[in-house]
Amino acid sequence: MTENMNPRVVIEQNCSWCEAFSETSFVSILHEDGLWQREQYWLLEWAVCNLISNAVEHADVCAPIFQIFSRTIGLICSHLDSNDLFEIKNLERDDVYAFRERIQIVFEGFFLKRLPKNALFDELNPLLPKDGS
Repeated sequence: MTENMNPRVVIEQNCSWCEAFSETSFVSILHEDGLWQREQYWLLEWAVCNLISNAVEHADVCAPIFQIFSRTIGLICSHLDSNDLFEIKNLERDDVYAFRERIQIVFEGFFLKRLPKNALFDELNPLLPKDGS
């Protein structure tokens, strides 16, 4: 799956103001339907980690990556707010907390140019190496 994927395309598909934005992307489905698509999240995380590990000049993807982070964290906060009607329908509360922490670590890693270790998380991203990053 990842051999044919371009990490920049994955990022652009998840950023609403990019030309390549897709209504079937992780961020779009989460926002529109309140569904956490694990496979699409793994792909997004893979893309972020790939950009970190390849040490590519990534100034041009900083804004889209920040928008993805901001939207996703905002939706998680809305889900956890008892006064907000938004709900992530297919995750248990513990999973929401785990993904919130994971997103913070992965996206901070992008901006710090430091790849988080996949083994750090209880649930491994199947698109990333199990023992290394």
